[in-house]
Amino acid sequence: MKLSLEEKRILLGLNITYYRRAKNLTQLQLAEQVSVSGNYISQVERGFKSVSLATLAQISETLGVEEKDLLDFSRRKNE
Repeated sequence: MKLSLEEKRILLGLNITYYRRAKNLTQLQLAEQVSVSGNYISQVERGFKSVSLATLAQISETLGVEEKDLLDFSRRKNE
């Protein structure tokens, strides 16, 4: 089944949340390291905002994962 853009945004947000929590970072700590606002990270994690490739690269580097891991929508990481 093909995922909609909205579903992909939601799953990306869940993946970011999963890896952020695994690194014991708050949204604000991640935001500061990526040079964005805490509100922006919150909206991304809830699927309300999209991210640019540059921001995705910064998030993945900060979290110590590859971009492909954040874009892996094949399984839910929060289950």
